[in-house]
Amino acid sequence: MLFTHSLNDDSYLINQFIGENSNTRSDKYGGSIKNRARFAIEVTKAIVEEIGAERTGFRISPGTPLNGINEGEHGPEVYLHLVKELAQYNLAYLHVMHLGNETLLREIRNIWPNPLLVNRAGRALQDLSVDIDNGLADMAPVEVWSLANPDLVERLKKGFPLNEADRKTLYSGNGNEGYTDYPTMKELQSQQQ
Repeated sequence: MLFTHSLNDDSYLINQFIGENSNTRSDKYGGSIKNRARFAIEVTKAIVEEIGAERTGFRISPGTPLNGINEGEHGPEVYLHLVKELAQYNLAYLHVMHLGNETLLREIRNIWPNPLLVNRAGRALQDLSVDIDNGLADMAPVEVWSLANPDLVERLKKGFPLNEADRKTLYSGNGNEGYTDYPTMKELQSQQQ
């Protein structure tokens, strides 16, 4: 899978090409909207040729400031151009980390033909299906909830409280800590007996 951003504090190379202040190139990879999206498109093409479109997904995070990268006033136009181009590759999905530009999200939904995942930062569990219900998304990622709750589906079905993710251990490199050490519902129930 191909990602342009992550929720951690690192800025990824593709994002740096999209960013107006991080991409000061004057060649075919900088300046114009088309040029700022070119690197992402070429990387996608290479990956699709290597492993196939059905095994390739792309994640964008329009308007998400990572390490001071600013997409500039034309950032939404870069993303719309990029999404239109990516649509031609028939990728498995597009994952949008969405922080509030509703107009941009609606435009992306209108031009993206394949599964669209929309992840709204800080959304409440009870709002998980709002974008699906409103036709803006096909899927709602459950990322950190599933990490902290290895039995997430069962918990949701039974209305069992969710474990809170320990954000200090995410991407820490400390082995199992924060990844495979969260208790299951059954383990918690047996501890209470």
